[in-house]
Amino acid sequence: MLAMQRKTLVEEHALAHATERLIKRYAGRHDPQTVRQTVARAAERYANAQVHAFVPVLVERDARRILDA
Repeated sequence: MLAMQRKTLVEEHALAHATERLIKRYAGRHDPQTVRQTVARAAERYANAQVHAFVPVLVERDARRILDA
């Protein structure tokens, strides 16, 4: 159980860093709240994933696609 919580904390930390990178990348194009909402929506897609090791990378990639559109 502790390993599961630890993984979740690592995942949350990685998603927070990805969000900050995206906020910097899209400054001037999208406000920070829009970026945060986009990341949150992208993360929802992977909420029930069997393997979470790559979820932050996938979320950041999906959010970039949405924000670039």
